[in-house]
Amino acid sequence: MPLNIAIIGAGPVGLTLARILLKSPSDINVTIFERDASASSRNTRGGSLDLEATTGLAAIDATGLRAGFDRVARYDPETSGMIYTTRQGKIVFEKPVNANEPNKRPEIDRIDLRTLLLNGLPASTIRWGARLTSIAPDGTLCFADGDIDASQFDLVIGAEGAWSKVRAHIAPRTPGPVFAGVGILEMSVSAEDAERVGITRTIKGGMHFSIGDRQVLAGQLLTTGAYMLYAMIPMRSAEDFKAVRDACGDQERLRDHFKADYEAKGWAPEFLAWFDVVQLDSMRAWPLYEYEFPNGHVWEHKKGWTLVGDAAHVMTPLAGEGVNAGMRDALELAKRLSTLGDGDGEALNAAVKEYEEEMFARLRPIMLETLTNKASYFAEGTPESIVAELKVALAKY
Repeated sequence: MPLNIAIIGAGPVGLTLARILLKSPSDINVTIFERDASASSRNTRGGSLDLEATTGLAAIDATGLRAGFDRVARYDPETSGMIYTTRQGKIVFEKPVNANEPNKRPEIDRIDLRTLLLNGLPASTIRWGARLTSIAPDGTLCFADGDIDASQFDLVIGAEGAWSKVRAHIAPRTPGPVFAGVGILEMSVSAEDAERVGITRTIKGGMHFSIGDRQVLAGQLLTTGAYMLYAMIPMRSAEDFKAVRDACGDQERLRDHFKADYEAKGWAPEFLAWFDVVQLDSMRAWPLYEYEFPNGHVWEHKKGWTLVGDAAHVMTPLAGEGVNAGMRDALELAKRLSTLGDGDGEALNAAVKEYEEEMFARLRPIMLETLTNKASYFAEGTPESIVAELKVALAKY
């Protein structure tokens, strides 16, 4: 009997997991349930990811898609650059770029990674438009368009992000994600406009952070030559941030509100100009969430169910490890599932428990690094003192 697996969510982690499982020599059937209506529903979302050798890249290797990855990833040395400045533009840290050394953490746009993984799966693997609304106490998967008995699957894997319905079913008494104290505005700028207002000159080909008065303005280059920008501000609660966002009413007022907030804190004109050229239809604003450290991501094992990626351990993007950690989840879980014999329920249960224990331990230092970075980015003090605290984290780049 083949192993029947359901994956809820077709993000990069769920897709990576499905591809590795279907590529394994074991007899495994995989069905992905994804709320998006089609593969093209989110083609304008997200920035660029840098994949690390033992996590994201190792998972890509396990998918057998490395050649396709290499065709769209950016290995050129400039992509490894990282610059930190004050809100006045003074450089306080710049990672040296070796022009003769390819980037060891190659960059790939989220859109390109998702396309690569989608194209690596049979079209029948994914059920589009399958929005999971809840899971009944008996395990019935309640979708917007009908229910499915989960007992037809040997394992249901939640890969649907921070507000995972699978997690709520597995750990109903465990606290969910908490507000991280930060709201973010994501914006994109065309290559032409980036050149016109100096973004190209400031960010160059890598990642750029400006820090000042508990505000952050960050930017990164995309494959298209466009730039993705991120404005991050501290807020007392997620409700406060949502209220500000919703009160603006439209994208232009939202952009103007953020710009005025940065202007009031004395940011240099060169950075304020970034807001003037953003593509309004690209803007997204949302509060950031995380699991409490050190055990917020831990749950009591439930037979027949597990989690990967943000559903297991959502954190802020301030260490750049969320997708890498999630893809490592996919690799570790698939490695254990691929060695199982047919129909051995106890072996399956033991394999999933082993994966969970490994993941719980592996994520603690990553979560701590992310929390440390967040505390540094939004601390009172000078950018020089903040960057000094970040030196250990920056060494990995």
